[in-house]
Amino acid sequence: MNDELIYSEQWNVSSKFFYDKGYYTWMADKLTAYKIVLDVGCGTGYSTLALVERGYKVIAVDKNPECLEKAKALLSEKGYINGEVSFVTGDIVVDEIRNELINKFEFDVVICWNVGTYWNRQMIEYYLPCMLEYGLNRQQIASNPESSYSELIIWDTCRLAKAKGVASHIVDRGAEVINAKTDPYYYTLKDEFGFSSIEYDNKVADSISGGGRMLTTNGTINTETKINIIFISIMYR
Repeated sequence: MNDELIYSEQWNVSSKFFYDKGYYTWMADKLTAYKIVLDVGCGTGYSTLALVERGYKVIAVDKNPECLEKAKALLSEKGYINGEVSFVTGDIVVDEIRNELINKFEFDVVICWNVGTYWNRQMIEYYLPCMLEYGLNRQQIASNPESSYSELIIWDTCRLAKAKGVASHIVDRGAEVINAKTDPYYYTLKDEFGFSSIEYDNKVADSISGGGRMLTTNGTINTETKINIIFISIMYR
């Protein structure tokens, strides 16, 4: 199997777990002020399913065609393929893709929940210039490419939202509760992009690692079947 397919199958296990536990519903309930959601990195569709079940219309974007095929099949199986969801294959680090989303679609919030991807030498070489442009150095990238990639995609999500003039909702996974007093990172994005406000929330949760898409903490892969995590919700308006 190729890396894209392997990632899609592993992530499908993990994201279904999040859906079954109600975690995606918790995230979706943060968006009640909005109607049309641009879902950056929709993965295999469980985040999108939670959104449409709550009454949102969704533009679901992912760069991995294997993930999108699974997402389309899931939404079709649940009866939500006509009108509720538009699927777009694309990578938001690419200027042309961001501009297409801004100019072609109407939406009032951009979300990025639980960003992730597979890694190999080609992927690192492809994203290295983007990560350097974002502001990371080579040592940071080499020591933790997954964290570096997450920062890049979150940054581009905020950049896309600000260019469209809409809100942005980030949900990250971590090991500690983040609030206004302990925020090491997210407030800097508020200032950089000029959002008027930032709202924090956290949810104690668990995740499949071994058997799903294995999670990395401080550069170390967690091979346990389940691990404790914190979902960190950041809403920019």
